Amino acid sequence: MVSVIEFTLYVWFRRADADGAENWMVDNVIPLEREILGATETSRDDHGDGALQLKVWAVMDGIVYLSSEIFRDPELPCWFLSFCLQTRKLEKLFHKTFDNGVFPYVMAWPPSLVGNNASP
Repeated sequence: MVSVIEFTLYVWFRRADADGAENWMVDNVIPLEREILGATETSRDDHGDGALQLKVWAVMDGIVYLSSEIFRDPELPCWFLSFCLQTRKLEKLFHKTFDNGVFPYVMAWPPSLVGNNASP
């Protein structure tokens, strides 16, 4: 599991503590401020105090997909980024105005909702 606070990415794993009880424990703390501001060619001063934050969208195959969010003006575009936990490489994906929530949809194959027009 991953979480983000300001520009720091926290990687969590479920492990047994000293008493043997399983708890979520921080495994790794990865500061991303320099990489994010460098990749997006901005500075903290460009956004105002606390105006720019990161949001984690998904973690798949060791890659964290996240976006920048600017809370001062929802009309401003934000960056969508990916970060590989293994190589520690940050990549810009695209820069876009965030209109609304995006939810991926995976359709089963063969498509069961497609009408079959064949006569018996």
